[in-house]
Amino acid sequence: MHRVLLRQLYFSGVQSIGVSALAGAAMGAIVITLVQGNFGQSGARAMNVLMISCMQEVGPLMVALIFTARSASAITTELVAMKVAGELRTLLRLGISVGYYLIWPRIVAAALSCVLLFCYFMVAALFCGALTTPQSGLIAEIDSSLSLLSASSLLMGLAKSALFGFVTSASACYLGLSAGFASTEIPRLASRAVLVSIVAMLLLDALIAVLVSHLA
Repeated sequence: MHRVLLRQLYFSGVQSIGVSALAGAAMGAIVITLVQGNFGQSGARAMNVLMISCMQEVGPLMVALIFTARSASAITTELVAMKVAGELRTLLRLGISVGYYLIWPRIVAAALSCVLLFCYFMVAALFCGALTTPQSGLIAEIDSSLSLLSASSLLMGLAKSALFGFVTSASACYLGLSAGFASTEIPRLASRAVLVSIVAMLLLDALIAVLVSHLA
């Protein structure tokens, strides 16, 4: 199980760091440019908007979308191919639990990978956002943003990232195991895994927003 978990972490997490950092950098520049260009806010206020929006909403969703595009279809395709080839039946005959050996490593790796990618996304967003603000120095802007960071916002971002990764991987695994024994199931279920994961994330994010607003 540990070897499978490490392979999944490398594929879903480590190999997606570059894409996540690039998305964070682009988002940081976009938010700062829009806020300052349309509302004329100061660099510190624009960085505050960037911190709040990316930490609680944009960051977890973007990371989950990156994970979904890269890994959801891959997980489903791999499981369907194993089922079509009879590998799952072989594991069961050997007394190896499919859930323990195949499912849980992918789900745990997905949650950990999304948390890792979220951290890289936020670092890149803040760094590029600070570079985009011309009023003061880079270090001053980053220090000002970090001083506004609350523990609740950070925990919310980390928790949502882990939850989205968990839901995405669980959906992909479920669809992979529910396939028949025809190879034509692979493209159909792979595309369906991406669609189901995206819809599930959006609905879950909306539900969390409603719950938080009512509890606040």
